[in-house]
Amino acid sequence: MGIPDTAVNDRITKQIEQQVAEGRQLGVQVCAYRHGERIVDTWAGTVGPGDDRPVGPDTLFSSFSTTKGVAATALHILVDRGVIDPSAPVAEYWPEFAAKGKGHVTVTQAVSHLAGLHTTPVPNTREHVVDWQKGVDYVANLEPAWEPGKETGYHAITFGWIIGGIVEAASGRHIREVIREDVAKPLGIEDEMFVGIPDGVEDRLTKLQTPETPREMPVEIPPDHDFFKAMPARTDVNYNELDVRKACLPSANGHFTARALARMYAALAFGGALDGVQLMSPERIQAMSAVVTRDMDRVIMRPMPKGTGYFLGGAVEGVVGSMGPRETAFGHPGAGGSIAFADPEAGLSVAVTLNKMQNSLQGEGPTFEICDAIRDELAVNT
Repeated sequence: MGIPDTAVNDRITKQIEQQVAEGRQLGVQVCAYRHGERIVDTWAGTVGPGDDRPVGPDTLFSSFSTTKGVAATALHILVDRGVIDPSAPVAEYWPEFAAKGKGHVTVTQAVSHLAGLHTTPVPNTREHVVDWQKGVDYVANLEPAWEPGKETGYHAITFGWIIGGIVEAASGRHIREVIREDVAKPLGIEDEMFVGIPDGVEDRLTKLQTPETPREMPVEIPPDHDFFKAMPARTDVNYNELDVRKACLPSANGHFTARALARMYAALAFGGALDGVQLMSPERIQAMSAVVTRDMDRVIMRPMPKGTGYFLGGAVEGVVGSMGPRETAFGHPGAGGSIAFADPEAGLSVAVTLNKMQNSLQGEGPTFEICDAIRDELAVNT
């Protein structure tokens, strides 16, 4: 796969090399498609910390909540095939989910952070992460924190068990299999898209470097706030540990290349098809980019526009983020700065993977600069 000979690729290459030189990035990949053609494919930096091997195009990055967009795409493929009705109650497919007053929660509500199931199991988060059934059973038996559908709060970790439980119950297939067989293989990226890594790819893994200073919160948050219920200040999960990497957590432990993520979203930005592969129908993509809620998020404390399983673009409180100015753009950022999204109106997909985690939940900082520069070079920033 050759390197794109484009002005935008040259600009982004220089930009990420400068970010690395300034110490703002450690290792990073960027890939972008426009109207089905790869226009950016570049990488820089090292695998470290403590590992000075250079990042390559097939290096795998742990990408936190960017995983949610891949899981959501798998679900939408099943919706497109008639396997799942997004307006149906989850319990229609997964009867156990009806426990604790959740019998009327719809699929759309459940994967759009409207179910009130944001509370991460603590202090034993790790045992739920490495034991798939324990995680799925946890959310099936979790009592909603509010009346489902009435409020929204980011399901940072539990999203993975919720969407995975729905996919498995409705299709009879583990979500890891659906992602591999129905998303990755058709696009030729099955060796670069993993939610739970297989044996044999360990040498391609980057190591995450956590932020040197704690995240600055916009306001002082009490310890019992929904933010900390969803994203505990301390857990027993280390995402650099191999057994955590091998577990399947479709909300937080996906390992990807930027090439793979950008290629998946390129199909979604280009009518559902790429290089002769029809991933899903154009009609489904319109539904994927539709707003489900713009309400104030009880966890993130911002009025985040959300679709069915994705975060959306557009301005939030007057500020445009990494996904750009159009609310029809959809995808997902990851804690620390990774992001991948489709912008169908611009025919654009962008993916950024990195291992020097920023104090970022929405792709602020270096990631925003990269995404903004791509749109600026293509004159699609308005």
